[in-house]
Amino acid sequence: MTKMKMSVVVPTYNLDSYVSVLLKNLTNQTVNFELWLVDDGSTDQTASQLGEFVKGKPDFHAIQLKHGGVSVARNYGLRHATGDGIIFVDGDDMIAPNFVETLSQGLAEDAVMAAVGYEWYRRPATRAAGFMALDQKSVFDQVSHHGTEIGGYVWNKAFRISAIKAANLTFDESLNLAEDYLFTATFVARSPGKYVYSPHVLYTKRNRRDSTIHNASRADRQEEDRIFEQIYALRKWIK
Repeated sequence: MTKMKMSVVVPTYNLDSYVSVLLKNLTNQTVNFELWLVDDGSTDQTASQLGEFVKGKPDFHAIQLKHGGVSVARNYGLRHATGDGIIFVDGDDMIAPNFVETLSQGLAEDAVMAAVGYEWYRRPATRAAGFMALDQKSVFDQVSHHGTEIGGYVWNKAFRISAIKAANLTFDESLNLAEDYLFTATFVARSPGKYVYSPHVLYTKRNRRDSTIHNASRADRQEEDRIFEQIYALRKWIK
């Protein structure tokens, strides 16, 4: 199996009481990887925690930006990543020790995107011993709707960086919600090829009362509706 170099990008913003768990998870990964911890202008101790964490680790980087939103942070990591594949992990969540290794193995099956199971209000219904191969159309149906097993989120997936570049794709920095759905759905619509999915739960989403999704305004929700209309229209690109 081809060995894939993986880059992991973690955006953070005021996660002082949460990020230490993820940092421990990153330390316990079963393979080596490149790490970009990108702080979005935190006003608590998050950035200092990240700076201490990367000391003495040449492939681990901690950067603090001015507050610009999660897409600004993710785009910074995307621009600087040097891996064959890229993984976006939210700074307040938890990952299994074999999370990076498993996604790397998925991309190494000549896939443009690999996804694993996640736990967030529910667990996957699918049962499989390893990765299942999926076609572009079926994956688009999964990532373009709320409540699906694979989901349109970026955090339980790895993307082949060459495919992202071929699609000329970045995160839309003007959006407050659904920026991850738009990124993932656009990637799938523009990236013909093999997709793989393993339903084993390797990512755990943690709920925060002060998170963006829990504090969205009515205008944010209306914007989200418009984004999903844009996402549904992408299906015509798939032949």
